[in-house]
Amino acid sequence: MGIAAGTLMRALILFVGLTAGLVACAGPSGGQTPGADAATAQGFPSLRDVPRTTDANVDAAYWAQVEAELLAVGREMRANPRAQPAPQAETPADFIEDARRDLEQARQAHEPDAQ
Repeated sequence: MGIAAGTLMRALILFVGLTAGLVACAGPSGGQTPGADAATAQGFPSLRDVPRTTDANVDAAYWAQVEAELLAVGREMRANPRAQPAPQAETPADFIEDARRDLEQARQAHEPDAQ
């Protein structure tokens, strides 16, 4: 009877485990996915609320006005003196020479006196 009872007990445990697994998988769905309530609680919009129609503004007069405003702002920006390229008063070689001279002066200013 010991072997039959052990086999019966294993079969009963297997049956209970499979039944619990099926109940967990086939739990109440309520028509929503399990994470839908959490997503709604966090403030995410539902994709079902997205309209399927298009509200694009295709009025030519509106876009002509927008284009005119954009061109006017562009002209105003280009007329600003800060928008002009900086004049290049020296060549790159002159700039490098000045930088080397400044670095050498700074190095000498921080060297201890060799007296």
